[in-house]
Amino acid sequence: MNRRFAPAGHKFRLSRQAAQLSFTWIRLSLVAILLTFSRSGIAIETYLGGFGTASLSCFSSDTADYVINDQPEGPGRTRHCDAGLDSTLGVQLDLGLSDSVDFGLQIVADRNVERNFKPDVTLAQLRWRPTDALTLRLGRMPSSAFLHAENRQVRYAMPWVRPPLEVYGLVPAFSQDGLEIINEGSFGRWQTEWHGGITRIAFDVAASNSRETFPIEADGAFLNLTLQDRNTQIKLGYGYSNTSFASADVEALFGALSALVIPDGAQLADDLAIDQAATHMFGLGMSHERNDWLAMAEFGYRSIEGFFRDQYGAYVTLGRRFGPWMPYSTLARRWTRGPDSDSRAGFLQPQVDALLASSRHDTSSLALGLSREITEQATLKFQADWVQPDKNSWGLYYNHAPDYDFANPDSDWLFTLSLDFIF
Repeated sequence: MNRRFAPAGHKFRLSRQAAQLSFTWIRLSLVAILLTFSRSGIAIETYLGGFGTASLSCFSSDTADYVINDQPEGPGRTRHCDAGLDSTLGVQLDLGLSDSVDFGLQIVADRNVERNFKPDVTLAQLRWRPTDALTLRLGRMPSSAFLHAENRQVRYAMPWVRPPLEVYGLVPAFSQDGLEIINEGSFGRWQTEWHGGITRIAFDVAASNSRETFPIEADGAFLNLTLQDRNTQIKLGYGYSNTSFASADVEALFGALSALVIPDGAQLADDLAIDQAATHMFGLGMSHERNDWLAMAEFGYRSIEGFFRDQYGAYVTLGRRFGPWMPYSTLARRWTRGPDSDSRAGFLQPQVDALLASSRHDTSSLALGLSREITEQATLKFQADWVQPDKNSWGLYYNHAPDYDFANPDSDWLFTLSLDFIF
């Protein structure tokens, strides 16, 4: 079965063209802002800070890699132990231009789709607060689907070594470009925060077992609501976009379906194609902290018209603080829904089946962790993840070996020691 059809749904990165345009826009915006305010004689308040994670992960599998987000390789088949899975370093500059206007720039270096640690601009936004309740953000901003979306790369702010991939892998992008409106208010005992905006994202997709990359683009809009009181936070969000994906292998298959004399072949190719495909994203999360106990749970759903299967993810985390120590556990599940085959494919049935199977990521995991606050700016964490892919599923792995047993996959262990810090 040809496994190179699949982007696997979680290997995204900003394309080079989009990145170059973004860097140009950022430089021009920053220069224009500094010139404008320096000429007006207004003092600019500056804040410079940073964050990072130094980690080492070891994965028990020798027939597949464990990766996160856009990484094309990780611990496992490529190398048993790997320091690049979670390691990251970021700096953030905030410029206070006036009482109501400021500019934020964040640059992060972590392993990317090109197998290096080249720094990437993950945030570059102009923020205007016309009233105490209203904020407008223009530029590059955090993707906002889940509880930890705003600080997703700041592992120091999270209870885990990494956010559960079963849920957070549904939205692999850390950032999105566009315009966002934030409105703060109250409802009874709850503080409310509405986030709404229009966005554009351009990615590169890393092919499994290959150095090839393919582009994905999405234009859309979203609306999220966050409710928070003293101990509890609830977040509900929905996003809609039109998504396009291009791959030489996939396009060749669609061309064959359309050109050959197969009943309904052209219609099947059109049904499977991801070209301005309607995409729906839904997220629901809750976090509660009281008397040194922590409880968190999130659910996510993503649907893309075309050959991608509908994706669902959920997790539950429970932790208990004992002074500077906190043991915790997380039970997570990813499952998919969609056809495994299509009778319209004729003699191209094996190729179509492989394409449909490429976005099946059904898997379960159990994480047991222990964190220790070393200082107010550093936390040491150890986490052991037991991972079990479903039968005939890619799981959350990548770079499967030719002898990988998809029909009866083994369970595997991932061990990670990390130091999260801020400065």
